[in-house]
Amino acid sequence: VMGAADLDGGPVVPEIGEEYIALALAERQRIRIDAESDTVAGRQEYLWRPPPFVVNWLRRSLVEERDLPAAFMLLNLATTTLPAALLLWSTGCRSHLLGAAYLILTYAAFLQRFMLTLHFTEHRPLFKPGYRLLNLVAPLILAPLLGVPPGMYHLHHCIMHHSGNNRWSLDASSTERYQRDNPLHFLMYWARFALGSWFELPWVAARAGRWGVLAACLACETGYLAGVRWALQASPVAALWTLALPFAVSSLALMLGNWSQHLFLEPAAPRGSLGLAYNCVACADNQRTYNDGYHAVHHLNSKTHWTELPAQFVATLDKQAAAGTLIFRGLGFFDVGVAVFTGNYDLLHDHLVKYTPALAAAGRCDVEAMLRRRLAPIIMS
Repeated sequence: VMGAADLDGGPVVPEIGEEYIALALAERQRIRIDAESDTVAGRQEYLWRPPPFVVNWLRRSLVEERDLPAAFMLLNLATTTLPAALLLWSTGCRSHLLGAAYLILTYAAFLQRFMLTLHFTEHRPLFKPGYRLLNLVAPLILAPLLGVPPGMYHLHHCIMHHSGNNRWSLDASSTERYQRDNPLHFLMYWARFALGSWFELPWVAARAGRWGVLAACLACETGYLAGVRWALQASPVAALWTLALPFAVSSLALMLGNWSQHLFLEPAAPRGSLGLAYNCVACADNQRTYNDGYHAVHHLNSKTHWTELPAQFVATLDKQAAAGTLIFRGLGFFDVGVAVFTGNYDLLHDHLVKYTPALAAAGRCDVEAMLRRRLAPIIMS
């Protein structure tokens, strides 16, 4: 039975009329169709398929054949960006125009695709144990080309972010204590990541008693920083466009993404998996990002395979309604983040899925007030 929770979750509101219950039920049926469309949509995480003999080898090597899109994407990157970067280095590139072309083309084609490939392959290994060394290619070799220091993503995201679940005291990427529609607060948040992660991540590993992880983190940090310093001296132009600027751009993109995913915190339960994030359905980003729009569902169980997220979304609709989880149709996380920063609450209202009677009964002013409440800082121990 669908309860009529208030706009911020909470108890049933008995005075909501039958017409709003009917509207909410109709919305639920529609979002089931949206989820099904995301399930069967053609995948766009990669740009081209490798030759058949490579595909056949991958089928034997991957843990699950349904992860072929991720393997294709990594091969796309490894056969284009990696040799292009090596070419810039080997020729001692002195042309900023050439370096800019490299960066623009690489980021236009691969930034979003690679980051989400790295994300889901760090949660669930891509290759079988017999090929386990290949699982290190993305985080150690390809990641620095897209501005992610080698070996640090797993510690930052899987160990810290998902364990801390956006809790300020445990998660250095927590959005809790910021006013999340304030661009200056976002710049502070980005600066903390870009400058503070070098110190905070080793502390996270030490605090958890993960001494092997700590040693690997310190080795990767030291090697990366030493390599960047050497590169800037040996070939400043190539280093600028293949290492320094990618770090600046990707750190900004990653933090804007995480900020946007964790903008609207449910005031009554900001640390519950269904209260610290929202879901985006029927948006084009889902086909390029392994259904990452189902982010609240991903936080419920980060090991859920990306192909199963839409089905889990449908299966947990009652829980989401009770928790006050927000759902947007046709908008991605960056769209939502930009709308918040620009104060475009009409856009957010128009794309908000009113799948509970309380939401169905809410007008534009009600929705805007509810969204603004969810952007306020959360101060908890």
